[in-house]
Amino acid sequence: MDLKYAKSLGAELASKLSWQEIADSPTIRFYTDWSKFEGFKTAEPRREALSPAPCEVVVKNGLISGFGRCEGVEVNIGSEVFRSIQINSKILALHAAALQEAVYIKVRSLERPLVVRLASTERGLHIASHVVLDVEESAEGSVIIYVESGEGVMHTAVVEGEVRGSVEYVLISRGSGPQYVHSSLAVAKSVAARPLALGGVMNAVREEYIIGERASAEVIGLELGLGESRIDHVVSVINDAPEGRGYARLYAVAADKSFVSQRAVGRITKRGVRSESSVEGVVYIAGEGAVANTQPVILVETGDVMGARHSAADAALDEDKEFFLRSRGVRREYLSQLLMLSLADQYLSSLTESSRGFVEAVLRSLAIF
Repeated sequence: MDLKYAKSLGAELASKLSWQEIADSPTIRFYTDWSKFEGFKTAEPRREALSPAPCEVVVKNGLISGFGRCEGVEVNIGSEVFRSIQINSKILALHAAALQEAVYIKVRSLERPLVVRLASTERGLHIASHVVLDVEESAEGSVIIYVESGEGVMHTAVVEGEVRGSVEYVLISRGSGPQYVHSSLAVAKSVAARPLALGGVMNAVREEYIIGERASAEVIGLELGLGESRIDHVVSVINDAPEGRGYARLYAVAADKSFVSQRAVGRITKRGVRSESSVEGVVYIAGEGAVANTQPVILVETGDVMGARHSAADAALDEDKEFFLRSRGVRREYLSQLLMLSLADQYLSSLTESSRGFVEAVLRSLAIF
């Protein structure tokens, strides 16, 4: 829809819609503390002119601030938004109402990883960032979306579009203030999604991969809760055409007094005949005051499938494994950090060499790495 109409519709719906449905279902419980998103004002921020590195797009406070030259990539200000996402919740309505502009990124080829930085710094304000991705069939490589909110800033970020090539898609949500990230991609060929959610007073991430005929989406993600942060991460792999493959495996670590919730949802619609879906969750509670839960869910709407399964696991050490490590000189106080590093390494090992350096730099900025 047109941006101007989306703003008007969002302002109208914000007072009518609830934050989310209320029902006793693991996919829609109140793991997100929506009260953290209340009390923020909207204003039109000032555009800043920056000089990003090659193949880097910077969107600061909702406005494009610079684009480093990148062969095969075109960046413009777009006028069409909510192409594949419905404004069906209060948070999306607020996002639409606060939206100043949308960034349209067309990718024909990738000579190096394309990094899109969405940053919010205006304390006390609600900043809305919106990206429309159009990845052509000829494109192969890595797209990194790095979303970050400053302290005292409410940030909502939406990434929508279509991927017709074979792309690694790294979505990083790192919050200080309350942050909501919604990503929805139509997959026509293959996507290797590698989401990472780090800290934040309330870091809510929603991902949807709508898988086309004979296409595939593989998601391997990590949630890392530190301090008193709260993370709610939901990944949906949706087979909506014949012979598709959806796979999701999420690793969650809750340290200190953090709260981490992860949900991997595999869905095969009536149109997704002869498709396959598998979702898995692994959690580790690394602090006495921490909470972590995993709830993999399978939804199958047809009897003609190649396979559908879900599983959950606790990564904590049992007595035998602890004895094995301690007998080899590992002190008990280091076991928790060792396990955290092990889960992070499993996530990192799933990345391509071209994107791993960027993600490792983000993790190294944390005190525990």
